[in-house]
Amino acid sequence: MLHEERLEQGRKRLHPVTLLLTDLPDGTVVAVNGEAYTLRAGLAHRWTNEGYARPELIHDADWLLTPPSTVMALHAGYRPVLHPSINTTPNRSDDA
Repeated sequence: MLHEERLEQGRKRLHPVTLLLTDLPDGTVVAVNGEAYTLRAGLAHRWTNEGYARPELIHDADWLLTPPSTVMALHAGYRPVLHPSINTTPNRSDDA
C-alpha cells in the first residue's frame, strides 16, 4: 500500500491536500510552489543544504507529499524523528 501511495508510473506521487494544514500532524511534508516543507508546531520548514530554513507560516499547500497512510500513522501518535535543525522552533507540546 505504501509503495502504491509513494509512486505513480515511476514518479513521486502527489496527493491532494484534504485537510487544513493546521490539522495535519507534525512530520507531514507538503509542496508549496514547487518547494517541499515539513510541518511542525503549526509552521512550515523548508529543507536546505544547511538543514531546515527558518520556519514560515503557510495557509495553503499545492500537494501532500507524505503518503496518506503515513499521515494516518502520524495522526495515530507515531512521532517522527526530524533533523535537529528543526528544533529551533518550539514543539506544540512544549507550549502547553
